[in-house]
Amino acid sequence: MPPLYLRVRTTQMTDTQLNLTDTHAHLDYPEYDPDRDAVLTRAREAGVSHIITVGIGTESIRKTLRLLDQYPALHAIVGVHPTATDAIQSDEWSLLEDAARHPRVAGLGEMGLDYFHLRTPDSASEKRVQQEFFRRQMQLAAKIGKPVVIHCRNAYEDTLAILREFERFRAEPGVMHCYSGTMATAQQVFELGYSISVGGIVTFKNAPELREVVTAVPHDRLMLETDCPYLAPMPHRGKRNEPSYVRLVAERVASLWRIPLPKTAELLASNVKRVFGIGAINPIGVHPAG
Repeated sequence: MPPLYLRVRTTQMTDTQLNLTDTHAHLDYPEYDPDRDAVLTRAREAGVSHIITVGIGTESIRKTLRLLDQYPALHAIVGVHPTATDAIQSDEWSLLEDAARHPRVAGLGEMGLDYFHLRTPDSASEKRVQQEFFRRQMQLAAKIGKPVVIHCRNAYEDTLAILREFERFRAEPGVMHCYSGTMATAQQVFELGYSISVGGIVTFKNAPELREVVTAVPHDRLMLETDCPYLAPMPHRGKRNEPSYVRLVAERVASLWRIPLPKTAELLASNVKRVFGIGAINPIGVHPAG
């Protein structure tokens, strides 16, 4: 008998009816400039109905908004990454708020704290700046009533403390993206109303702890992503990631949950709908509008 991982693959790689969502991609990056249409075609053929592309910082946000104009079925998240607090100036916050109010911008982010990539000798000062940007974006999200996408690396205690300051500012306040913490920490995330999202790391051989978390997570608290162009899943690890590969992440989750892939995709789609308001199958557009 084939291993469970193969047994749950009930469909071929080409399946436009799975209704998968890549909840975190960086399609504005130059890595996709040569073949963005082909990337979207492959995603659609792999069963990816929706992609949320993330704009972080002034220029990234502007390019992301242009992508929304070019590809009417894309959605976006906009914000300031904790390691890129110099990517938006004090007089440009109106750009962020205006972008956040775009009807196809599903939320704000990725925001949060990253104490792994501190760049200055005065780490205390840099942490304060990150915390200030985090709070300011949380305030904006609460003001306009949209969910947030949280980046957290080596900073779970401070991240959770700031999330608690804002309590549950909406019924589904958001998601902690690219989650790599413990189940105990995840439980604290869930208690605040947030979900977690996982990507290609769950397929890596050296990530048994994350697979334990995914196995145990309540099925209504998980979403999937690629974080492309980074963190491509096996067997593409080390290469450029792309939204079609969220299918490989979904297959791994299906094997961990011991649920057929179509049912797993249905559960995940419900979570995306609940948090981001992105729902029914509406395959991503490939060709630019106009």
